[in-house]
Amino acid sequence: MSQRDSLATDERLNALEEEVRLLWAASRKYNFDLHVLESKAQDAEDRLETVGSQAQKMADIVTEQWIQIQRLEQALHISQMRTMNQMHILEVHKQPF
Repeated sequence: MSQRDSLATDERLNALEEEVRLLWAASRKYNFDLHVLESKAQDAEDRLETVGSQAQKMADIVTEQWIQIQRLEQALHISQMRTMNQMHILEVHKQPF
């Protein structure tokens, strides 16, 4: 092998080594970026689970409050009916026969 061939081989080898270094650097960067994205995705998933849990608790509270409102409306209606009945009884007793 001539000196010129040896020089060309060395240059090619150096170029390949540089390309490998660049590829390794890019690979490390991509792995780091992937790790950051996975971490952000996990954080988002955790937040979503928390928000979902809070939404379910709020829905349960709203349902319970709606039931209480319905019971109060029923109680109000019963109270109004009793009041009307009592007023009717009082009016009947006030009338002379």
